[in-house]
Amino acid sequence: MVAVSPHAADDDYLTTVEAAAYLKLSRQFLEVARHKGDGSGPDYIKLVRSVRYRRSALDAWMSSHNRSGSEPTR
Repeated sequence: MVAVSPHAADDDYLTTVEAAAYLKLSRQFLEVARHKGDGSGPDYIKLVRSVRYRRSALDAWMSSHNRSGSEPTR
């Protein structure tokens, strides 16, 4: 498992493995979400052969999936 510093700045750029560890999701989930291209995953930056995620974008994506306890689960 990749260690991600909890004290890093919000604008840190994380690799797919680091982003997955930060979100406690699998690397495969992020890769599939990118390849689907349907917006189901967090925003990312593509640099030639590299992909990076901003920590602030990961936090925003997680917050967008926040549900109250009164909503039914599917």
